[in-house]
Amino acid sequence: MKKPFIIALAGALCLSLASCGSKNEEKDLSLPIYEAQTVSFKTAKAEITEISERYFVDGSYGYPYSESVKFNASGQIDEVYVSSVQSIKKGDLLCTLFSDDLDKQIEDKEVYLNQAKKTLNTLWANGGSYYEIQQAQVEVDIQQLEYDHLLKEKDKYNVYAPCDGQFNMSRQFGGSLKRYTWVNKGTTLGQATDNTEQFLICKSFQKLNNVGFGTRVELKQGNTSAEGMVADVIASGSGNGEYDATVYVIRPDEGTELFDFGEVQVSFNVYSRQDVVVVPTKAIKKVGDRQFVNLLIDNVKVEQDVETGIVDGDKTEITGGLIGGEELILN
Repeated sequence: MKKPFIIALAGALCLSLASCGSKNEEKDLSLPIYEAQTVSFKTAKAEITEISERYFVDGSYGYPYSESVKFNASGQIDEVYVSSVQSIKKGDLLCTLFSDDLDKQIEDKEVYLNQAKKTLNTLWANGGSYYEIQQAQVEVDIQQLEYDHLLKEKDKYNVYAPCDGQFNMSRQFGGSLKRYTWVNKGTTLGQATDNTEQFLICKSFQKLNNVGFGTRVELKQGNTSAEGMVADVIASGSGNGEYDATVYVIRPDEGTELFDFGEVQVSFNVYSRQDVVVVPTKAIKKVGDRQFVNLLIDNVKVEQDVETGIVDGDKTEITGGLIGGEELILN
């Protein structure tokens, strides 16, 4: 009975020593506390200044005006006088349709017209009565009107160049058009570009908000600076959204000396406001629909919701949330 007792006593002693050791270790352990370093912020001031909404587009001199050349009647192609691409003069005959039936009507009507004229002349020569001459004159007038009408109808079977310039045949004809091909009224034969006058033009594939007739522009070509205005806005493209663009025709102010070759940088001055709060665009943060900036107040970062207006490159107008003079955190 002594041996188990001794073993139990020894165990209790070990537990007691272990417990004491644990308490001493807890006394000696302590977590280090480090003093936080001062955070360095890159900042900028919210300024009260002027801001403008601008678009920059490269322009050049060219021919912005063109017109679709269409058939005014349905029928079969008789003669084609143009190739796929060629220079044209206004009034040039480009293509004709067969008009056999109409030609026969014109021939018949010409016979009736000549006969009516002959009758009138005979009455005048032989001293016909006033009533007979008047009736004969009415008949001549009627026949002449009908004959002229048929000639106008005949002209619809001809396609003429609408301007001086360049003609490009429609792609649907594969660059050429063969005799006897059937076409419907309204079918486009091709596109005629008016080359009588060059204009300074800008083509943009992005939407330029608030740019329209009369919008002022600044022009720069090499060392030459000038001003002007938007004189015309032309839609260009397929009309289905693919490769669609807008062509802006620019009229430089009188006395402007620009070369009609080489690029011209055009700055569209859409909108300008003075004495507004302006901040660096990169200071504005976005989370979902929320916009905010980080302000530095007594070395503490504070989020402030804002409303924005004009964006001019690296500057943005603040329309709500700031009054100006605030220190903004950029990093």
